[in-house]
Amino acid sequence: MDLVIEQPTGLFDKIFIEALKERKIYLNQEIDASVIEIICATIRQINWEDTKKNIPVEQREPIEVYISSPGGSSYDGFAAVNAIVTSKTPVHTYCEGYAMSMGLAIFAAGHKRFAYPYTTFMYHEVASGVFGKNIEIERQNKENKRIQGMYDNLLMSRTEMKKTQLDKVKKDSLDWFFDAEEALKMGLIHEIVK
Repeated sequence: MDLVIEQPTGLFDKIFIEALKERKIYLNQEIDASVIEIICATIRQINWEDTKKNIPVEQREPIEVYISSPGGSSYDGFAAVNAIVTSKTPVHTYCEGYAMSMGLAIFAAGHKRFAYPYTTFMYHEVASGVFGKNIEIERQNKENKRIQGMYDNLLMSRTEMKKTQLDKVKKDSLDWFFDAEEALKMGLIHEIVK
């Protein structure tokens, strides 16, 4: 079964569909279930097609994910992270404008990572708005700590970021913004696109 795509209705749809045929995926909005569903399904489909054609992993054409996202849902974002890190077909991530919060995590999941010169990255502590009884708030705090641990471990395992750096940002309640040059020094990106 090949990648089946409905007939496009507008110019943007036509561009998006042509990009998918070329193994290019665009994440240029807030992260939620609907956008992540497309990303995960496309990565799985391309892997299935490459496997069906018996293309050895080292000879597979990479999937390119272009990111310019402010972040969004952690749970949905980690679905994309899982699709990327478990993909046998290489997934290269490109940051075109900004990768913030969960967008940063998805970017970091790439097997090879690229950024353009005027890119901005942002890391911060996981946030949620929880109301209710104390027991409900305590349960949500415990879950937030679990998600934060996953987020931090992903970044530390794929870069040279240190726990002390990340802990300082959280302790100071900061949003940590940095550019492509700093990201290159930290091992977040492999190359700046020039």
